Amino acid sequence: MSPHRHHYYPPEDFRRTFERPEEYLPSIFNGKRGVIVDYGCGNGFYCKYLLEYATKLYCIDINIVALEEVRKKFSNAITLTNPKEIPDQSVDFILFANSFHDIEDKEYVVNEVNRILKRDGRVIIIDWKKEDTGFGPPLSIRMSEEDYLMWFKDFTIEKRFEPTPYHFGLVMRRKTN
Repeated sequence: MSPHRHHYYPPEDFRRTFERPEEYLPSIFNGKRGVIVDYGCGNGFYCKYLLEYATKLYCIDINIVALEEVRKKFSNAITLTNPKEIPDQSVDFILFANSFHDIEDKEYVVNEVNRILKRDGRVIIIDWKKEDTGFGPPLSIRMSEEDYLMWFKDFTIEKRFEPTPYHFGLVMRRKTN
């Protein structure tokens, strides 16, 4: 995985004042379970929620200290620094929660997504709105929905959702020919 531009993980109690995955993930997974990748997982904020839907959960990050924290909290999550260890077309869902905007080599990551995601798999995006929210990453690195569609050009938006007042959410699937 390519380097992130920043590694700020807000305290979980603060983050929970506005980001409550248990309220919006059920409608995204809609009762489905499968192999999930939390790409750019950081210190594992989403892990405990994703485990409810995962038959296998891969947590990927380049921050070794953050992955160690994930390992301590969730022994049933598979922590990786490199997606190359994930078999081709074996993943049902890939989550980028507040992470894709930080990835330096986006082309590499998109290629890996295309390699590991099943034909009918989904990419879930939760990211900061490209507007001044008073906190969060710099506006200069935030991405819009259009930016995501540019990077994931072989995908189409299946669903839009608003996880918080500061974020937007997308569920994308591959375009069918």
